[in-house]
Amino acid sequence: MILREKIQQLLDPYDSSQTECDGMTRICHTVLTNHGIEHQPMIGVLTLQNQEIEPHFWIDLPSGERIDYRAKMWLVGECIPHGVFTPQDFPDVIYTGEPIELDILSPTLFEILTLKFDWQKF
Repeated sequence: MILREKIQQLLDPYDSSQTECDGMTRICHTVLTNHGIEHQPMIGVLTLQNQEIEPHFWIDLPSGERIDYRAKMWLVGECIPHGVFTPQDFPDVIYTGEPIELDILSPTLFEILTLKFDWQKF
């Protein structure tokens, strides 16, 4: 199995978490760290044409691939990246940022951020 597929298998189950980009990046960072997978959390600006999201969090991989499960939450358009992807496949989506250091989540906080809510009960 190639690393990209392994990363997707590890992270895809958390896509349904009720988090925005910062929380999802922290979840991904914790999972990747716990599995010994090299990566770099990033903070910066996400731009598509006249849409600009700041601050935005994502993860860069040494392979040049990127992890972002929340771009579609904010950007409107046809070709928006999601999950683990190659940035060159999305030339109109521009990430401008810098590395950021994040602590891994405690088991309790990880559990809270990844709880599944039945919003119809509220």
